[in-house]
Amino acid sequence: MARSGIRYEDVKDTAEILLGRGLNPTIQRIRELLGTGSNTTISDHLKAWQQQMADAPKVVLPPTVPETVMTALNAFWKIAVQQAEAAFEEQRNLARQAVAVAEQARNAALTAQQQMQAEATELTRQLQTVQTVNRDLADRLLVEQERRAAAETAIQAAEQRVQAATDAIGQIRAETAARIAQGNAVLQQARADMAQQTAEAQRRFEDERQRGEAHEARLLQRLDRERTEHAAERQGLLAERQEGLNREVALKQTLERLQREQTEVCANLIKAQDQLSQLSVELDTLHAAARQHETQRLETDRALAIVHIQLEAETRWRQQLEQEGREWRSLLLQGFIPKPDDTEAS
Repeated sequence: MARSGIRYEDVKDTAEILLGRGLNPTIQRIRELLGTGSNTTISDHLKAWQQQMADAPKVVLPPTVPETVMTALNAFWKIAVQQAEAAFEEQRNLARQAVAVAEQARNAALTAQQQMQAEATELTRQLQTVQTVNRDLADRLLVEQERRAAAETAIQAAEQRVQAATDAIGQIRAETAARIAQGNAVLQQARADMAQQTAEAQRRFEDERQRGEAHEARLLQRLDRERTEHAAERQGLLAERQEGLNREVALKQTLERLQREQTEVCANLIKAQDQLSQLSVELDTLHAAARQHETQRLETDRALAIVHIQLEAETRWRQQLEQEGREWRSLLLQGFIPKPDDTEAS
């Protein structure tokens, strides 16, 4: 239902003004001149006016129209028909070009959207790969830390063994010193008691001292050997510990680099998603523009169809005038209608 704001008379007067200017009365032009009104209301009133124009009786020229006027009318209608057909063809070509441009823009936007989706998929796959590598490096770092803790435990155990060997040597020396002191006491007592036992006591003392020295030498050799082994083992453990520290530093640097790469991949993914959203908005805009061009093209086709209808009606009216003119001339030649000179003479 048409709104009461725009009346039929307003649309009719505006359409006649546009025709007087030599312009086709379209919905958009009528709305621009009126400054208000909806397209539906203007379209309904415009259709009613065009129907009234098509149904209106044509004015019949009097039979006294000169032949020169008829010739001018014929030339005028031929020119009008040619101009209308040229305008119709131009509007149709413009509409086709607009639709082609909109379709090209839509295809380009769809291609860009598919490309961005493929890039987003690739970035997601790279992110997953980086996350997997991060987890592997974290596991390797834990293994290296456990190995370093085991090496430190082994070093502490070796140091404890060295300390135990040093304590054993001290205890042996104390026992040897006690034995030597005891032997000296026995020797002195034997010298006081028996002179004949001096040689035997001396021999026993020497034997005991030699056994003590030999035992001490063996203990010293064992201590040196254990010290050498401990130094080599300690050197190996220190080297292994340093290697573990170096590997840990390298793994930390690799982990930091992968974290930076992961951050860059995330930023690129966010940027790609933003570009994809922007392309979707542009695609929607292009769809809207294409729909608008299609609507304008339909309105142009409809207006041109109306012009063709009007031209056909005017052509029929012109043919009727020509037929009546021929009949009038035939009657004049046959004498059924008096000539203007005869009438004046009578």
